[in-house]
Amino acid sequence: MSTDCHGDVLLTKEGHQIINCERCGYIHVFPLYSEEELEIFYENVYAESTPSYLWHEKVYNIRKWKKNGTILDIGCWEGNQLEFFQKDGWQCVGIELNKKAATIAASKGIEVYQISIRQFFDKFPQRKWDVINAAYILEHIPDPVGFLVRLKNNLEPKGIIIVELPNEFNPFQLAYIKEYKLLPYWIALPDHLNYFDKRGIENLLQRAGFEVIHGETSFPMEMFLLMGDNYLQDRSLGKHCFGKVVEMERILRQYDPGLLSELYASLYRCGIGRSMVIYAQVSDRR
Repeated sequence: MSTDCHGDVLLTKEGHQIINCERCGYIHVFPLYSEEELEIFYENVYAESTPSYLWHEKVYNIRKWKKNGTILDIGCWEGNQLEFFQKDGWQCVGIELNKKAATIAASKGIEVYQISIRQFFDKFPQRKWDVINAAYILEHIPDPVGFLVRLKNNLEPKGIIIVELPNEFNPFQLAYIKEYKLLPYWIALPDHLNYFDKRGIENLLQRAGFEVIHGETSFPMEMFLLMGDNYLQDRSLGKHCFGKVVEMERILRQYDPGLLSELYASLYRCGIGRSMVIYAQVSDRR
């Protein structure tokens, strides 16, 4: 991201613009916050990783390309996701800053490092993995292209990166705020610096030298908003709606382990879903 960034201004908030950047190919805040501002924010506010709930599908999908190997989970929290890979025969390594969460992950037999991402790669500059999982990171960092390029250097040949992130400015969100004449409620400054939809994340991965080989979303929670369940105003309603999704997913997995993955892959092609999970490999294009 640079001073050359420019594009349509989608929203102005707290002295910063949210722009659909023509230079970067995705939506982001402009001007960028200073490193000092971000460090103060994360020291005092951000205390944990955002957990993923699509563990089954990640293991299911990775088997299409790799039966087992080594996996690095950046922000592994309590190791819930790595447990699924561990049971499938994978050698698992996690990075987690939260001391309590890292201790729990280590108690599961996972190799965990309670250090920052930068410290980890400084410590192991030559170490490579078959799979690197980066869940809910790209929306927080000032230089997502540089971050992905760094990860690319730590992948084995034909290695796979899995990125998981919110699907923002998606069609269901846009339909909802248009109907009720609302501002984009998902803007969270300075926590989220970047806002990716399907087009944006694919542009970013391409700029970093990756090629998307598969994509899925999670259940489009905004569907509840469109049907009148306003969980934005009633947090308990949101918990109830999410519980319905969890139960639906459980039943579908039990019926057919691949059905949910197929469903969410179809939604990804339409750009619909609350979050996105993208699988990518280093591009052969020069």
